Amino acid sequence: MNRDLYVAHALVSVDSSYLFLRRRDGHYLGRQWDIPAGTVEDGESPEDAVTRECFEETGLGARCGELIAHYINPDTEGRDLTFHTMTYKLILNDEYSNKQVRLSEEEHDDSKWLCLESAYELPLVWHVRQTLDFVRPK
Repeated sequence: MNRDLYVAHALVSVDSSYLFLRRRDGHYLGRQWDIPAGTVEDGESPEDAVTRECFEETGLGARCGELIAHYINPDTEGRDLTFHTMTYKLILNDEYSNKQVRLSEEEHDDSKWLCLESAYELPLVWHVRQTLDFVRPK
């Protein structure tokens, strides 16, 4: 029986820079650049999950804004799962406006605040690249 799995992603921006995290080598999508994210737990809303994951992975407190993108795809490893990849705009709480990131080292090994054009030069996770196309000025 196919199961749906929801993963909430955070597009965090301050002024015209966005936060990107490099996935640790040896993990799924290792060495690619991603944004803070994690699985929505049972009984948790995607909006609560995205702010929780942002804090756990970066040490940054934020509040959830609008849903930017929602992709639905089968599991890339062939399991009987359908992934719902949901990306929300996150607004940093005032006390975190200095943008000091404290990485969760088991998942990521680097972070960068970049403008969108510079971000496109990175090896981005597929859905992050597609989501940036939604927010990039035309």
